[in-house]
Amino acid sequence: MAHHKSAIKRIRRNDRANVRNSQYLSAVKTAVKKFRLAVLGAGQGTFDKEAVRPLFVNAQSALGKAATKGILHRNNVSRKIGRLSAMLRSAEAGEVAQANVKAAKKSAAARRVEAAAEAPATATVATKAKVAKTAAKKAPAKAKK
Repeated sequence: MAHHKSAIKRIRRNDRANVRNSQYLSAVKTAVKKFRLAVLGAGQGTFDKEAVRPLFVNAQSALGKAATKGILHRNNVSRKIGRLSAMLRSAEAGEVAQANVKAAKKSAAARRVEAAAEAPATATVATKAKVAKTAAKKAPAKAKK
């Protein structure tokens, strides 16, 4: 427990800021979620361009304000807005938007193994050596007696 008057005040101030920030962040997430759900309608044939555009503007505005207030980092916000605008463009073009599908990241070793398996004739010597090295690491060790 804090003993100094200034420390007690700082705790109160931090609690108020925490509540305010969490409420604002929740509003931002809600705006983004509404936009994503509206864009998903493009895949089911229920896409309404006039209804989706204001949702995008609202989500973009909320994200920008969150960056200004320091709730979210500006690079994070920039990345999210870019992804949302890409979703909007694809939905307007009539393509099925991938709103909730996240790309699965693969390790560099897994990508090398796939690349070697797809085109073994064009694989370089260095790539083949890396694949062999990775496979040796992944191989189960023999039991010592």
